Amino acid sequence: MKKIIFCGIAAILALASCNSKNAGDTVETANAPQAQETTQPALTAPVATDGKVIELTDASAIAPDMKVEQLTVLDFNAVWCGPCRQLAPVLEQMAEKYKGRVSFISIDVDKFGSLFEAFNLGSSIPAVVFLTPDGERKVYIGTGELLPDTAFEAIIDANLK
Repeated sequence: MKKIIFCGIAAILALASCNSKNAGDTVETANAPQAQETTQPALTAPVATDGKVIELTDASAIAPDMKVEQLTVLDFNAVWCGPCRQLAPVLEQMAEKYKGRVSFISIDVDKFGSLFEAFNLGSSIPAVVFLTPDGERKVYIGTGELLPDTAFEAIIDANLK
């Protein structure tokens, strides 16, 4: 019987202390300054100036609506994809040739599948996306229009403004 009374009193005290905390919280919230409305800065793509292809390691660094400072080429690929392996040395060659003027970013779809889906590129790889500073976006699926390297170079030259 003593245990029941003791538990009942403990429960009442616990409830009373919770109610007083909630009342205090309400007062603090009412007196708290209003939150300032802030806008998040637009995501800007990584820029390569060293003539190398950037291997994406953080999905939050890339988004379909990101801004780019210079022509940026996103290569969505996979290590098991034959055409992707054919395109890789061309990307490396172009990264060196357009050093400081064009950024090349390699995105492994096995690691960053949600990013591939966010760009709404369908289901085929390689998928290469050209992003320009003025917001234009051109997509090439497969290697048909990108190989040989002279074709890829012509596309880059047409997009450099």
